[in-house]
Amino acid sequence: MPQPSFKIEWDAHEYEHKERSSDWFWAVGIVSVSVAIASVILGNIIFAILVLVSVFALSIFTNRPPSTLHVIVDDKGIIRGKVRYPYQTLQSFWIDMDHPHKKIILRSEKLLMPLIIVPLNDEIDEGQLREKLSKVLSEEFHNLPFVERILEYLGF
Repeated sequence: MPQPSFKIEWDAHEYEHKERSSDWFWAVGIVSVSVAIASVILGNIIFAILVLVSVFALSIFTNRPPSTLHVIVDDKGIIRGKVRYPYQTLQSFWIDMDHPHKKIILRSEKLLMPLIIVPLNDEIDEGQLREKLSKVLSEEFHNLPFVERILEYLGF
């Protein structure tokens, strides 16, 4: 007997926007220029250029307000913005409700993108979402990647 179809949709911010003071930008600038100078002294000019360009791009990105994503969870897969993730390419899920910015963490079979993070909004019924996802994916604890936790701690 085929599974009855379901569809849960919501809009959520792409990421949690944090207001940063000018001190934060000064600190990031001083650290990055120091790393660039040290790499030039050690003879690695290309790394110095990479650090400076990366920090410039990052500082522009941090000032950008988050865009709103439309998320759909249905019987075929999960759509995050314009990208569909079919259940055949996913292994498991975890709904992270302990974090201030609630999210679904999906484990993918893809090598370059093993974890997919889907933001939730405050109005979503977490119990109903868990029930529907449990019918098509196994629920398994997934922690945020180490790099993302470090970046979050540093205020990025």
